[in-house]
Amino acid sequence: MNKRIVLITLWLLCIIGMILHFNYHIGEIFYGIDIIRPDANGQVPMSVFVIRTLFYHLPIIWILCIIYFEAKPVKLGLFILSVLYAFAHASHLMGEIKNESIDPSQLSVLSIVLLIAVILVIEHYKYWKSQGNN
Repeated sequence: MNKRIVLITLWLLCIIGMILHFNYHIGEIFYGIDIIRPDANGQVPMSVFVIRTLFYHLPIIWILCIIYFEAKPVKLGLFILSVLYAFAHASHLMGEIKNESIDPSQLSVLSIVLLIAVILVIEHYKYWKSQGNN
């Protein structure tokens, strides 16, 4: 399979995994669980925008880079970003594991996304080291 298609698919799977992660949080509403943060005041904090940008918006831009650019510096940059992304997912999973009330759904989706992120690092490394268009 074309390496660029593989990378695009892996980035999309990571985005979908993070969307599922968020949906699992708000899905608890259906079971009568109060998911309101203790310090909630009706304002969406700027940190939400930052998280959405990092895990939803930027990967879309990285996909566009995969589609339109083949220069070695771009490939290296995407490889470095994929490593950072994998570390972020590992950190997120560790945070969930340390949580007193571990949600099995969150644990499984975050584990899957971390696995995908590690595969993404490996594939980006191969892409960076490859010669020509592939």
